Amino acid sequence: MWNQLLKNHTIIMYDGTCGFCNEYIQFILDRNPSQKLKFVSSQSETGQQLINLLNIQGFTTSIIVVQNHRYYKKSTAIFKIMKQLGTSWKYVSYLQIIPTFISDFVYSILSKYRYKLAKQHCRLISKEEQHFFL
Repeated sequence: MWNQLLKNHTIIMYDGTCGFCNEYIQFILDRNPSQKLKFVSSQSETGQQLINLLNIQGFTTSIIVVQNHRYYKKSTAIFKIMKQLGTSWKYVSYLQIIPTFISDFVYSILSKYRYKLAKQHCRLISKEEQHFFL
């Protein structure tokens, strides 16, 4: 199962208890993402399996993007996600020219206050969106 998923999809792992993270996932879904994107909450059984399979460390403060059996954290993960969007938001990925230590610093500040930045609410996933989630 994992080999095929990791080969053909970009998997976005997020903190399912974080309102800010859930809003970001909704933001992605609202922008008609590529059919190759899949989402998984780190707290789910599937998320835990993926964390163990890839030996991912330090997940609690970072969104993770998995592509081609490699994973990316923090700002690099955000840039990978934005590049996948079919709208003008993909141009945000060009900010990757900023040195990683600077973009990760900004990411870390947002991550530190993420529970305060958004209300905890989750939308119900439509039948059309269910195939995006593992």
